[in-house]
Amino acid sequence: MSNDVQQEVKNLVKKHKITNPFELAQRMNINVWFLDLPDGVRGYYYRVLNRRYIAINKNYPYEIQRFVCAHELGHDRLHPGMGYYFIEDNTLFNPGKLERQANHFAVMLLTHNAEMIEGETIEQFYARHGIPKEIIGKI
Repeated sequence: MSNDVQQEVKNLVKKHKITNPFELAQRMNINVWFLDLPDGVRGYYYRVLNRRYIAINKNYPYEIQRFVCAHELGHDRLHPGMGYYFIEDNTLFNPGKLERQANHFAVMLLTHNAEMIEGETIEQFYARHGIPKEIIGKI
């Protein structure tokens, strides 16, 4: 699946020529809502009658919202027709297969064509690209 994730990101970036998940969602006609969600719920993706939605917790910092949007785009591209809640307790700290795939998609999208700087740690690389440190070792 790793190659499938990488290829999906590559195809998406090639088609739209951007990596910003908010702009990608807009171009893909996915409605992005910023809502006051319960604590621990960063966001979720769902589809109703061929309309697609990403809800993002408006109480989180921009970098987390950006990662959540990229993660939910991963569900849209990799798991069509399914909706998954991106709940902190069940994804970042104990991810299942589909959540790991969506996290991998988000990391690949947000680091597309980026290279590590000599001497840079994975923690520094992720921080430079706005990827939560909790993702390290979870994809």
